[in-house]
Amino acid sequence: MARLKSVFIFILILLSAEAFCQSQIRRDISKREKELQKLRLEISLLDQKIKESTKIEKRELSTLDDYDNQLQLIKKLIKELENEENDLSIEIATKQQELKNSENELNELRDDYEKQIVNLYKFGRKNEWELLLTSTSINQALIRYKYLEKFSDDRKKRIDLITQKAEEVKLEHEELQFTLAQKEELRKIKTHDETTLKNKISDKRSYLASVKKDREALRKDLERKRQSAQQITNMISELILREQRERELARQRELERQRELERQKAESKNISKRETRIQKTEINRTERDLDEYYRILPTFNLFSKARGNLPWPVSSGRIVNKFGEQRNEQLNTITLNYGIDISTPFGSEVKAIADGRVSIVHWLPGFGNVVIVTHTEEYRTVYAHLSEVLASEGTIVKRGDTIAKSGESLSGEMIHFEIWKERNKQNPEIWLARR
Repeated sequence: MARLKSVFIFILILLSAEAFCQSQIRRDISKREKELQKLRLEISLLDQKIKESTKIEKRELSTLDDYDNQLQLIKKLIKELENEENDLSIEIATKQQELKNSENELNELRDDYEKQIVNLYKFGRKNEWELLLTSTSINQALIRYKYLEKFSDDRKKRIDLITQKAEEVKLEHEELQFTLAQKEELRKIKTHDETTLKNKISDKRSYLASVKKDREALRKDLERKRQSAQQITNMISELILREQRERELARQRELERQRELERQKAESKNISKRETRIQKTEINRTERDLDEYYRILPTFNLFSKARGNLPWPVSSGRIVNKFGEQRNEQLNTITLNYGIDISTPFGSEVKAIADGRVSIVHWLPGFGNVVIVTHTEEYRTVYAHLSEVLASEGTIVKRGDTIAKSGESLSGEMIHFEIWKERNKQNPEIWLARR
């Protein structure tokens, strides 16, 4: 009785867990649908804003910003759809395996039952009566009758079981077909959004081409770049301060940990040499872990050792704007360039020039998408004018890893590239390998 009660409770727990999982899945789907609806609403509002601004003859840089924001939202939407499609693929694979298992089980039940039918046909119903009539005693006849009765009940139960399993297979098949239809519909929506993205990129580039002819827009763009360059300086300063604080906190925590270990050691004089070695190993391991988290992986090559031999962030292109003061011939103005501008075809792969960690992914007026990577020895690289960012903040990247795709500015198709040593700007040409 106690065992039966335990089994019953276990079944209830399983059913409750399944109900909870189903409820959680429904909540996740509902949340994702709301996020997708919100993204589409934001895209629609920006689309309306862009249409209104493009009706006006005067070209505004803010419209380019609206295009950038809209493109980022569409890319995010497509990414969400890809995630949902991947989830559906996993669900379909699971349902297909479940259906296969159920069909195999059903076939086994049917095969087993067919064998029973063949045996029944071979020996006939007559044998059952003969079995009763040839009984040597009433007691034996009763025993044989009970056996035949149980045999009939078993056959009936087996038929019911086959019927039930066949219904389960039917339902599982219907669920699978529904999920397959969902995935197909999702694929169509994603394809439509990808086409929309391509069209929007084309629209933005056409608008950008028209803005290039407006001298006032060019002057405003230079001012925006100057302000954004200062923002990059500020971001790097904040990044340095933040990492300094994190390292200091890590050192304090490690000192406290070592003091606690020493205190425990003093309290217990009978600690074996082996246990002492284990404690020292734990301290060393902790120091390594902290160094990896708060600084950079120690296996990375030293940045300074690669001076003059660093790979270029793009495989092809030439420098169109050098480091330092630059004269704009069209506007007859002088600007300060904190890095270099490399002309390269739109959509070219942008690669990390050294091992490091992606510290910042941001968007700035005049520079568009910006990625800052932290390397060893407090060196940092900045990549801007990116049409698409492929790496996310916190990602560890190795030299040569693709982190983004190149974009364009009012000056043409290019990327902007900077190298910093702490708060000091470096001339990238000195660091990059000769071409």
